[in-house]
Amino acid sequence: MHTNDSVVTTNWSKAELERSGFDSEGNRDENLVKSAGKPQLFPSSGFSAWLSTTGGSLFFSTYQSGRIFLLGTHPDTGLYALDRAVGTAMGLTVDKDKLWVGTRDQIWRFSNTGSGVINGQHSQAVFMPRTCHLTGNSNTHDILTDVTFRGKHYNLLFANTSFSCIAAPDEHYSFLPVWQPKFISDLKPEDRCHLNGIGAREGELRYASFCGKTDTPLAWKEQQTGTGFIMDLATEETICEGLSMPHSPRWHGGKLWLLNSGEGELGYVDIERKKFIPVANCAGFARGLCFIGSYAVVGLSRLRPKKHDLPGINLHQKCIDNNINQHCGIQIFDINTGKLAHWLNIEGPVTELYDVAFLENIASPYSPGFREPELHNSIINLP
Repeated sequence: MHTNDSVVTTNWSKAELERSGFDSEGNRDENLVKSAGKPQLFPSSGFSAWLSTTGGSLFFSTYQSGRIFLLGTHPDTGLYALDRAVGTAMGLTVDKDKLWVGTRDQIWRFSNTGSGVINGQHSQAVFMPRTCHLTGNSNTHDILTDVTFRGKHYNLLFANTSFSCIAAPDEHYSFLPVWQPKFISDLKPEDRCHLNGIGAREGELRYASFCGKTDTPLAWKEQQTGTGFIMDLATEETICEGLSMPHSPRWHGGKLWLLNSGEGELGYVDIERKKFIPVANCAGFARGLCFIGSYAVVGLSRLRPKKHDLPGINLHQKCIDNNINQHCGIQIFDINTGKLAHWLNIEGPVTELYDVAFLENIASPYSPGFREPELHNSIINLP
């Protein structure tokens, strides 16, 4: 099915395969991929029906190509996708009222202006860009909204990875530092420990993920297996260590889930034993995690070629040993069994994702992004 900006399909002709980066036998051809242009989305056979039964939609971001994707379903046409250029998109969060997207130096808020008919299709929500915070070179990673921390409420908090802290937007300053690790001696844009993930528990900022307990510029890159850890911000104690580039700490179903990205693992923390328990193996560098009932939605990236030999990144060799092809896209796992239930592969110019989010009770969202000036002129919402 064709949309304004991307393609969703399951059965392709020989010509379509070649236009989308595959040879006539259906094998990925890197030269064809580079010339294919727009991203191509390949869902598993049951993906569309599964997403439809959730009653919601999925959003995911890719800073590598500066896009966010909206993935929804229409009753008459099934699965559809939109991709929107927003800059180096990383952390995102969405609910019925708003969509926040963080980039390297900005944080954008898109507001739901209500339903509408766009390009002949009814959309239950139309997200329009409304405000932007300029945060300087913060390298925004995870974002949380409507959370408290140490008795104070914040509309938004973000992992300020460049400055090794957790911060909030500010009307005057580039950002307001809210918390920094005790082992970080100075706030400088040096990415000293790669603080990338933040997670809430019952509405309170509670967890953070790090790639290393280091205090010099980019020192965490020197060794990436066994140096990653998770911290409980309520006590500032390490509750899980020995990880490889952990990402996306998320509290769900009474457990702290996370992605042990360098090993390609989805799992949870046994907090009493301070141990990571793997539940599923992912077909790529896992980054971005959300939950829909008993299903975990995991974002996948292909390792960059220069990362294959980084110290401690075992994913590349694990995939070779297990005859697994790395993918960019999303995988949906049943967390009760660890089995892969559904997936969506992305081919073409997009090879890396950062974050994924689920929007409840809205199956068909839309956003013009920064395009379609006629919509920006015509969609006016007032108090």
